[in-house]
Amino acid sequence: MSDSSRVRIGQTSFLQSLAIQRRVIHGLVLREILTRYGRHNIGFLWLFIEPMLFSVGIAILWTYTGLSKGSISAAGFALTGYSSLVLWRNTVNKMAGAASSNKGLLYHQQVKILDIVLARSLLEFASVTTSLVILTIVFQQLGLMEMPSAPLTAVIGWFYLMWFVFGVGMIAAYLGVVSELFDRIWHVALYLTIPFTGALSMTAWLPPEAQDILLWSPMVNAVEMLREGYFGTEIQVVYSIQYLVKANAGVTLLGLLLVRKIRRGLEDE
Repeated sequence: MSDSSRVRIGQTSFLQSLAIQRRVIHGLVLREILTRYGRHNIGFLWLFIEPMLFSVGIAILWTYTGLSKGSISAAGFALTGYSSLVLWRNTVNKMAGAASSNKGLLYHQQVKILDIVLARSLLEFASVTTSLVILTIVFQQLGLMEMPSAPLTAVIGWFYLMWFVFGVGMIAAYLGVVSELFDRIWHVALYLTIPFTGALSMTAWLPPEAQDILLWSPMVNAVEMLREGYFGTEIQVVYSIQYLVKANAGVTLLGLLLVRKIRRGLEDE
């Protein structure tokens, strides 16, 4: 067999494997939607309405109680902050229980642990991202805020945020399998992380000592970048893209290494 034939066969095999995994993940996403929301009433539309209701409630509260800072729109600030918070809370929560609740699917040779956690994360990402986009347009049309002044910066900041959340979600998926205590304390721990999400305040508004502590959080850096994309020169932002990339890469690598050990943990249950 010629070298060119070997290359073609290898390429075909890789593309076929990629297509199979794409279909597996697509099937897992559909299964998750049906399992979670069913076929009745508005069904899967709850996927988008649920995070929207949470963000709308906070935005209305902040707008009509005058909780704003300078020229920043209270609705826009609440929308960016609480969308980030919902993404963090919902995604990590769902990924933490992904492996245990779907371990029966692992009897199918083509379904891997990574496929299961990836499917859940993609579902949450699509849910909160759609909510953020729709509410941005609605709030702008209602005169509650302006459209993002630098959309590309906002998109990149949101991407970094999703990347970090996915990495932490993989770690949570592993801990959810190997430790019964983790499931009991994680919900409380999520609330304790709120000050380190950047959702409730801009870093520049805080004392220098608090800034130094909070900027160790990749999520704070990502939310600062997201808000720079929304509000532009109206706000002072503090973040480091270099730190974001390094921290997210490290968390993702650790998550991938731990995900490989999940099957062994499930077998020991």
